[in-house]
Amino acid sequence: MGLIEDLMSNKYLITPSAYYLLEGYYRRDFTLAELVKFARIRGTFVVDSTIARGFLEEKGLLPKGTPLENFISGARNRDAEGEFRGPTSEESPLKSTSSSQKHEESPEPVDTSSRRIALSEDSGTYISTGTTGQLEEGPAPVGQSGAETGELDGGRSYISTGTPGGESAKGASEPFSGQVRSQSLPETAPPLPLEGESPENGYSNGTSNENGDMSGHESGDEEEPLSRVVYGDYGVPITYEEELPKGEKKAYTVYGDLSLSPREGFHYRAAEIPNDWQVVFDVKNFKLSPPKARNANGKDGEIIVKAYAKLFRSRLRKMKRILRENPEVGGVIDIGKLSYLRTDEEVTIIGLVNSKRETQKGYMFELEDGTGGIKVFINRRNEDAKKFFQIMPDSVVAFKGRPSGRNIFFANRIYLPGVPKFRKSKPPLEEKVYAVLLSDLHVGSNKFCEKAFMRFLEWLNGEVNNRTEEELVSRVKYLVLAGDVVDGVGIYPGQYDELAIPDIFDQYEALANLLKNVPEHIHMFIGPGNHDAARTALPQPGFYEEYARPIFKLKNTTIISNPAVLRLHGRDFLIYHGRGIEDVVNIIPKRSHHRPAEATVNLLKLRHLAPTFGEKVPIAPDPEDLLVIENVPDLFQTGHVHVMEYQTYNGVFVINAGTWQAQTEFQKMVNIVPTPAMVPIIDVETAKLRAVVHFDQFCEGV
Repeated sequence: MGLIEDLMSNKYLITPSAYYLLEGYYRRDFTLAELVKFARIRGTFVVDSTIARGFLEEKGLLPKGTPLENFISGARNRDAEGEFRGPTSEESPLKSTSSSQKHEESPEPVDTSSRRIALSEDSGTYISTGTTGQLEEGPAPVGQSGAETGELDGGRSYISTGTPGGESAKGASEPFSGQVRSQSLPETAPPLPLEGESPENGYSNGTSNENGDMSGHESGDEEEPLSRVVYGDYGVPITYEEELPKGEKKAYTVYGDLSLSPREGFHYRAAEIPNDWQVVFDVKNFKLSPPKARNANGKDGEIIVKAYAKLFRSRLRKMKRILRENPEVGGVIDIGKLSYLRTDEEVTIIGLVNSKRETQKGYMFELEDGTGGIKVFINRRNEDAKKFFQIMPDSVVAFKGRPSGRNIFFANRIYLPGVPKFRKSKPPLEEKVYAVLLSDLHVGSNKFCEKAFMRFLEWLNGEVNNRTEEELVSRVKYLVLAGDVVDGVGIYPGQYDELAIPDIFDQYEALANLLKNVPEHIHMFIGPGNHDAARTALPQPGFYEEYARPIFKLKNTTIISNPAVLRLHGRDFLIYHGRGIEDVVNIIPKRSHHRPAEATVNLLKLRHLAPTFGEKVPIAPDPEDLLVIENVPDLFQTGHVHVMEYQTYNGVFVINAGTWQAQTEFQKMVNIVPTPAMVPIIDVETAKLRAVVHFDQFCEGV
């Protein structure tokens, strides 16, 4: 592709005069990445003659003061066939670089108070661990009623646990100071962010050891700038940035000097409890071979269509098995065999909902399975007709009714895959063990709640206020991060202006430097989200290791896919970043980003993490649909929408883990109010909420 096409593919424009000036030197004397970086630093998406001239002057290709009209006359630089050929070394006064000075094209994005705790216990008692006798009102406790009634229950109110400078727990060696224990910082200087960073931090053409020292480079190359390639959405390379030469400090920190250790004398009961975890479902365990097609035209388009047809056949097969487990769904027959039945014979059909619409007398669906298609009608006076609004396009449902001779099936019952109200109880555990659920850290964003997260790390290391917090921390054995662990690069227009760490490699290094301060007995599970260096389309097998290598080196860590199922002490936790919530909010009435647990319950009712194809959520053309919720989990964790909320539906505890990022400019535009720096503690035995610990008072912008 030429310069114009390359710029447009990266959402940049160029004026004719700038094009005539630059084209002759493109790929010979400069790369697309260098030009994009130059324009981005100047805050423009339009490369005009002024930008082009400044760029060439900076590259030493254009002497200052040279009249531009010498190079944009058009006729001077076109051959006999009218094609632009650019200035040659003989006819152009512009400087040309030798072949040894040429850069390989390597596109990549530019860089341009008090903690509160809410306890949910069987007694319904809410405890304040601040002043003695102090009690505050809270929501009804999360109980087991959902398992009996199938109704939703939940809440979003929380209780105070005193101030960081308050009286410490009995037996604690010192009160919680809010300071990093291993650092000695002047009192006049703010402790956060940490100043400075060793130049060896980061990953580029070499590899680094655990101390961040670069290896694999000759000593004579120490002053050579290193380039880093970063890919944007769908794996398309955007641009690159040059790493600072060794010896120069970056203007931001990646927390390389942050070092925490457990408080002396603090007793971790979880360290004495044997590990009992297993990744029972991970996308990486399946062979994914999406079709290799250059575009959607002709034969390539046919390949893609066939791939998606295979995906939907897989979905239909799995969903039929789930629906047949419902004892009420009986007499199932293929749609293609309905013409052989009498019109007074009641049967059940199962199929994909191609479309749905409301009519004057009721609701009409277009349903298909592998044998054929049919229209399904249900009268609006029917009690099941209200399920019309819960059904998303491309989901699989069952209808019971009678066929007619006009290719219309008259239904009187609608069955969603759903979740059974009663399930076999699981044996109790010998000791209490807790899991911490987090999501959407967005490390690298200038809205990342840096101070709050460091206070959380101190809390995990035993800096507690009272006995209640001490009991919680001592039994935390697992930490789950459900995607968007870094803010990424090039995710949305204008993101560069909101990045504190504008380099994707440094973002993951910063994340690893933070997480290495989690006590070693706490096992971490980390999965990707749409901001991470991973395949954008669902499902996401995992992080691209070449970008996220630092987190792969963490000792007490397992990298999981999105989605994944973890079995902790016999309890199944479904971990999903939650992007499918976007389609639920757009399609199902009375759903919003402010109530993500309700939207997640809708996904659970349809037993699919992203039912609708072609809306906001990209779905990969894999040979098998891995987004079907084949087995009912005990707990269903999501994130993505930055609002913490939890509910119980038919015994399944559904929770959105919130975020560690304050409100961004984009969220202000769409009226999303995040609830950052809240830490849900899960009792693994019950797979229900034990407590919510608040660090939001340390998060600026909340």
